[in-house]
Amino acid sequence: MRNFLWTGCFSYFLIGLAHVIIGAMLPELLAHYGKDYSAGGQLVSLQFFGFLVGVLAGPWLSAKLGKKGALLLCLFCLTAAESVFFTLPSWSLVLMTAPLAGFGFGMVETIIGGVVIGYIADTKQKTAAMARLEVFFGIGALVMPLIVSLMITTGWWRGSFAILALISAVILALWALLPMGEMSGVLTKQSPLPETGQASANHARTGSRPRKGRPVLWMTLFIAVFALYVGAEMSLANFLPSILLENAGIKPELGALSVTCFWGAIAVGRLFAAQLAGRWGHARYLIVSCAGGAAALALFASITSVAAGFVIIVALGLLMSGMFAVALVFANSFFPGKEERVTSVLIASGGAGGALIPLLTGWCMDRLSLGLTLWVLVSLYVLLLALVIAASRFRAPSVRRSSAEAARS
Repeated sequence: MRNFLWTGCFSYFLIGLAHVIIGAMLPELLAHYGKDYSAGGQLVSLQFFGFLVGVLAGPWLSAKLGKKGALLLCLFCLTAAESVFFTLPSWSLVLMTAPLAGFGFGMVETIIGGVVIGYIADTKQKTAAMARLEVFFGIGALVMPLIVSLMITTGWWRGSFAILALISAVILALWALLPMGEMSGVLTKQSPLPETGQASANHARTGSRPRKGRPVLWMTLFIAVFALYVGAEMSLANFLPSILLENAGIKPELGALSVTCFWGAIAVGRLFAAQLAGRWGHARYLIVSCAGGAAALALFASITSVAAGFVIIVALGLLMSGMFAVALVFANSFFPGKEERVTSVLIASGGAGGALIPLLTGWCMDRLSLGLTLWVLVSLYVLLLALVIAASRFRAPSVRRSSAEAARS
């Protein structure tokens, strides 16, 4: 399990790198190809369309190739895509390659996340493991803008793609060569993660049972939550440099550092997310994060100072840091025994939001003022807060019954 978790952490580090490289390099890419922000939004959306396909195809390819085989395939796709980006081909080929990159890191995320959610029985340990993975994601997302900024200053900014391709190849080799011990059976074709096997045993040990109610309504609500959250996060991560360049006229390398501040705050916040979620409860943690995020975005839309903007960027990163991991564990608690399927659907919904909302953001930046674009994001975050509150109310009756039973005992 140790080798699996650490290799999973390095893989999430790679996913973090891959998620933000386009956003960090977007001003340079658009200048090189002579394109506008709408074209940039199209590029981000195509990458996340590939992400969506990778997430949805993950369970199917895992059954056909085994989880290890599927991981090797998607890491090869990511390595190949970044190598193509490095050559700076025609814009049409860049757009054609973007879904391949998204396919690669999307499948990595859903396979590893599904195994962690399904095979760790204790909720606190599960949240802690997911938070650790997300910490490495945040570190990767923090490091890549630094790499891009350094490469821009040296005049060889496309070298960032080569670095990412090399790291992806190294992670591919780790999955291919490292012994996985007790997890080897889970990662083979003969031992796919079923809904009734280890996951059922885990729930038998913890005494949890599927809740009676309206699961279709619950799933629809959580799909919307993940789509809005990931869409807002990717819009910020990909357009922060462009927003600061347009709003404050800062240099491109300094704009790339805004993404570093954002993901650095996310990485730090994820170190404490599991503890806070355990202390407050998953639902309350999500409500506080959403309310604070909406308020911070509203401030960001109202302030034009560069220094104040960077402070708010850090605050946004801290507030958004644990939402994905905590929401994933919280949502799966509504559907015990179906972790792999639910994880795949929810990550896929996040991919859909990551594809569509940045496209909307790019369109708004071209046709509306920057302030109005930011208020569109504020509105989406307020809607996210409303959905999280609704989810917490679905959860509340069972929580009250459990508390009452504990008090009587």
